[in-house]
Amino acid sequence: MSSLVPGFLSAMLLLFVTHLLPRVAALAFAVGLAARWGRPSGALAWLARAPYLGPLAWRLGCLLLWLHVAGSWWLVHGGSWQQVWQHTAEVTTRVTGINTGSGVLWNLVALVAWTVDCLCPWPARPSIQATEPPPAAWRRAGEVYLAFLWFQAAVVFATPQARWFMGLLCLLLGWGIASSRQRNAVG
Repeated sequence: MSSLVPGFLSAMLLLFVTHLLPRVAALAFAVGLAARWGRPSGALAWLARAPYLGPLAWRLGCLLLWLHVAGSWWLVHGGSWQQVWQHTAEVTTRVTGINTGSGVLWNLVALVAWTVDCLCPWPARPSIQATEPPPAAWRRAGEVYLAFLWFQAAVVFATPQARWFMGLLCLLLGWGIASSRQRNAVG
């Protein structure tokens, strides 16, 4: 990396790609997910006043995550998938005790699925025709899968300093979505 960008700029670029991009992508994911999972009300009511923000945040989060993955792959791991796999295995072993780098594959599957979802805006209604989008249950399952991976990245694999803060944010987001859906179902 030092040959690409000198000194201070190199450190700033690395910090931006490895720390700032994924956090902003996670925030955009959360906003997009909150907008997708019902008519926002209460603490999330501002999303209902600007309905374009949810889809915009959803797509922005996907783009930022692609930039994070590509930048980290190149700047941190020198473009080597073997180094990515080894680093993922080391972190996974340290956090969970399981020696595997397969988490990188699960994350790539999620990133590709998220990209397809962003490029193919499907209506919210279920469909049974093969040429039409999958039923809402399949979309929801994909969103839950993405949310699980984000939780893993934001809480389980976070630095000790960020773990409790990100966990609290995840709980608040879940509570906001659940209470919004409950109010909308009742009223």
